[in-house]
Amino acid sequence: MKMLTDFMPGMVGYWTKDLRSTFVNREYLNWFGKSTDEIKGIPIQDLLGEELFCKHEPYIRAALAGKSQTFDYTLLLPNDETKETLVHYIPHLDSNEVLGLFVLILDITERKNLEQAMLTMAEERQRLIGQELHDNLGQQIAAIAYQAQVLEHKMTNSGSVETANIASSIATAAQNAVVQCKHLARGLLPLELETNSITDSLHAFASSIASTYGITCDFASNNEIAIDDDYVAINLYRIAQEATHNAIDHGAAQHITISLEAKAGLLTLSICDDGCGFAGLDTNLEAKPGMGIKIMRYRANQIGGTLLLLSRAEGGTEVQVEMRTV
Repeated sequence: MKMLTDFMPGMVGYWTKDLRSTFVNREYLNWFGKSTDEIKGIPIQDLLGEELFCKHEPYIRAALAGKSQTFDYTLLLPNDETKETLVHYIPHLDSNEVLGLFVLILDITERKNLEQAMLTMAEERQRLIGQELHDNLGQQIAAIAYQAQVLEHKMTNSGSVETANIASSIATAAQNAVVQCKHLARGLLPLELETNSITDSLHAFASSIASTYGITCDFASNNEIAIDDDYVAINLYRIAQEATHNAIDHGAAQHITISLEAKAGLLTLSICDDGCGFAGLDTNLEAKPGMGIKIMRYRANQIGGTLLLLSRAEGGTEVQVEMRTV
């Protein structure tokens, strides 16, 4: 058994129901810098330390209650090396009695880095498309609108009313296309076309949604919130985008409120709507969520946040992201 687990690409261990170690594999010893004698019988609180144990305790207690737990966690090793991990706490059951728990911790640092690189590449591609829409295509369409207006005036002065009306129609269509280009570009370049402020960008996004779809979409913030990390800001913005479009496309919402608040070291992004909600979807996200929800959850995890789907008492849904800022 030990020989087999020693060759597994991750930490494998067993803890009794009073949370003492009875078995760990070689990788467990290497990660924590302990010998077999040092780790045998050690309380899990002593191995993890008080701070780390407090963060893991809810998952551990749930596993000891008979429910398997799986979650991502950034682990700081004793040598100050940081590892991205996928943690499994699996209850050891015997006739419905929990005897202890199996622990499996996989190093997913490389996978996380690859996922982040792919997301960064996708954002860069969107940025380039948005820049092209704003700087090139939008300007060319605006030029067509201007030329059509000039033609309209010339035809009007020459008495060719029918041709003038056609030119006016072309100018109006081109002007509308310019507005659409700006909306698209703003969505693709939310933090570059504004003032590098996420509050300004979310406010502009809410206004754009209201004018485009003819619904009420408001933005509220308790103060001007500065987020220096562009990666965090862009992911929060994308979550707000996805949640808002979900509310409109799938929930038929007519009133949406986007809010961003910072209080006591906690940043909260909330998107509330009056739509039909997510029928049959549990708020713990275990009921096979759709791709949009999976992407929002992934983005939240990438920035160290937690995504919640909440049913509102007055009807509709609230998509909420919470993350620590200190």
